Amino acid sequence: MKPGAFGRIVYVFFALGTAHLLLLAGVEAQRGWALRQEMRIVSGQLEALEAEVAALKSELDHAGDPSYLEAKARALGYVYPEEVLRAPSR
Repeated sequence: MKPGAFGRIVYVFFALGTAHLLLLAGVEAQRGWALRQEMRIVSGQLEALEAEVAALKSELDHAGDPSYLEAKARALGYVYPEEVLRAPSR
């Protein structure tokens, strides 16, 4: 081997190792960013589901109230058999 050739080989390996290290750091940074984005999305979905659960629990609390059930049925368009349903006038 020529004098100084070993130093060049070490330098090339050092440069390749540094480039590899920078590449890995970039990949991990991108992965971390993607995970943070996914956490924001999942957090928003969790909040929406918690609100839906609260609304359903509130509805369940009123399930035994006859006036509440009648109001829900009327909102769906149901009427008593002796009642006449009329279309709203324009």
